[in-house]
Amino acid sequence: MQPVEHPKSLMEVTAEKIRDAIVSGELSLGSKLSEQRLADVLGVSRSPVRDALAALQSEGLVTISPKRGTFVFTPDLRVVDELCEHRAILETAALRLGIERNHVGLIRELEKASAAMERALNAKDPHGYTLGDHQFHDAIIHGASNRSLEKSYNLTISPLKALRTHLFTIMSENTDRSMGEHTAVIEAARAKDADRAVSCLEEHIGHLAEAFRAKLSSDETGNVKRAV
Repeated sequence: MQPVEHPKSLMEVTAEKIRDAIVSGELSLGSKLSEQRLADVLGVSRSPVRDALAALQSEGLVTISPKRGTFVFTPDLRVVDELCEHRAILETAALRLGIERNHVGLIRELEKASAAMERALNAKDPHGYTLGDHQFHDAIIHGASNRSLEKSYNLTISPLKALRTHLFTIMSENTDRSMGEHTAVIEAARAKDADRAVSCLEEHIGHLAEAFRAKLSSDETGNVKRAV
């Protein structure tokens, strides 16, 4: 017998809506969140919003301070390094499994995501590029055909997706380099060269932390200049 699928609760749907808004950049990093405003926008009462924000805090997407209020997370360098390391462990393992178990399906989905990124790049659409980037990395995880790995990834990856959106749409991170790195991963995976594919993916993931480190350094320099 197949298990009964339970409908999602109002809190779960509300959390999904807020999570999507943070990941897409609609709610920017560090922005203050009002329970009442979110309830009004989503057409629900404050109770599911409050519960949803508590759940999102456990995912690392929001920070709740009793005296200051609720804010979209603002990552520091250590958090970004740890998220990138966590992501690299899961995605490289998934990529090896996908090449071994699901080669045709993996390449098909990676190429589909790459085509979406290419179209967005040509249209100078950073938001569309970000969506294609998310699709690409989700395809790596899904291609492993391992539900436990996929569940772990989905429960922990949202802050990093939000940061990637921030980098591509607000900081104008190097999308040409990013596109080339995605292409290199596909080419190696297509050739079933798992070691090279993993190496390309690790290099690509590492550039996210480097970009954020450069942004922090730039902000600190700017603050010094303004103080002077």
